[in-house]
Amino acid sequence: MTNATRPARRGFPIVALTAIAVVPAIVLAGVWRYADSRVPPTITPTTTTIPPPAAAELTTVLLSYRRHPTPLAEQAAAAQSAQEFDDRVQRLADEVGDTGCLSMMDGAVAVAASNRELPVIPASNQKLLVAAVALQVLGPDHRFRTELQSVPPFDGVIAGNVYLIGGGDPVLRTADVPDPLRFPSFNTTALEPLADQLVTLGVTTIDGDIVGDGSRYDDEFRVPDWGADTTNVDAGPYDALLVNDGLISNGNYGLNPSRSAARIFYDLLVARGIKISGSAANETRPDDAGFTTLALIESRPLTDVLVELLHTSDNNTAEMLVKEIGHVSTGAGTRQAGLDTIRSTLGDWGVPLGGVELRDGSGLSRNNRVTCDALTVIMSATPVADELRNLLPVAGRDGTMAQQLLGTEAEGRLQAKTGTLTGVKALTGSQMSASRVRVDFSVILNGEGVDDPSVYEPVWEGMVALIHDYPIVVEPDVEAFGPR
Repeated sequence: MTNATRPARRGFPIVALTAIAVVPAIVLAGVWRYADSRVPPTITPTTTTIPPPAAAELTTVLLSYRRHPTPLAEQAAAAQSAQEFDDRVQRLADEVGDTGCLSMMDGAVAVAASNRELPVIPASNQKLLVAAVALQVLGPDHRFRTELQSVPPFDGVIAGNVYLIGGGDPVLRTADVPDPLRFPSFNTTALEPLADQLVTLGVTTIDGDIVGDGSRYDDEFRVPDWGADTTNVDAGPYDALLVNDGLISNGNYGLNPSRSAARIFYDLLVARGIKISGSAANETRPDDAGFTTLALIESRPLTDVLVELLHTSDNNTAEMLVKEIGHVSTGAGTRQAGLDTIRSTLGDWGVPLGGVELRDGSGLSRNNRVTCDALTVIMSATPVADELRNLLPVAGRDGTMAQQLLGTEAEGRLQAKTGTLTGVKALTGSQMSASRVRVDFSVILNGEGVDDPSVYEPVWEGMVALIHDYPIVVEPDVEAFGPR
């Protein structure tokens, strides 16, 4: 009996404990549900976004070039730039006319032209050919020497003639004779120091003549085909010995340059107290007379002489340089020898010479013919181009350009050589554009009335404005070529 009832008594406490544990849990769950039902629900704010209007449907097909508009815009802008430039060139060419020429070069590239190969009368633009070849043949440091020779003096006396020997100096001058030209010469060589040196030697007496010797050059004192309207004020007579452009006094020019120079030097010596038994004369110095050089003077370097030539448009300087080029290159101080050397040198440089005719160095001859093509190549693509360009006067600043192109884009920028004859107006040189591109140019007008400012000034102003704007650049309009 006892052993049968023990298991029933042990099971009761386990059930009771389980009930006790469950009841609190049920109560807590009920409390939580009640509390949760009392909390207000969470409110989440919302934003209403209005959608953008629908874009227009693109009609450009997928493989169209408009899907890549930049190249199209760039091509169109380039075409428009070229067209605007060409239109302005055409307007300028219309003003130049059929009897004139125009050429513009960016380095070795021709960027604008009208009749560029047409042979025209260049007037003083001819001097550019002379200056360019002089730099090459004579060299920028070349100096012209004028010497005084005789037998050696003894006890202050020179027994015989004293020879004043010309070396081709085109700017020999004395202080007492002013230059009457509109653009007076400068960078000149004073003759007085030659007389002073003779005094320093102790010479008191010359028992003979003062003889001018211009035999370095031939005796052609004027170019044969100069017109009758070319006076001694314009040019000539000139020779290897030339003082004051041959002017003796008050508009009086001597017929023989060497004799005129001897007369001027004679007066300088007398003014210094030297007694001279003879007179002023001219002849070639004897080769075997046992002479010695008593005194000498030299010019400034050639570059300074060329600045004088190109700033004042000195005709005598140009003609004497032609003969000096001939003398140095061939031994013949003649106009033809010089012109032949100029032509051959230009040809060696690759300057186009079709239709070019050279009759003098000054440009006074109306039989000269030059092309704008040749002139721009000389200014842009020859070994002396940079040096030549720097010798030119500047617009609105100096020389023959001092009063030209004032108030335009060229003032202070353009360097150029002018040229003027009746019915001829020329301008050749170089100008930097606003975008710092150097443009070499030549524009030459031939025809009745073209030397009137009312005719040539608009042409010049149109050209310099075009150069200022070069290269014309139209910005690409990418949006205009985008997809549609």
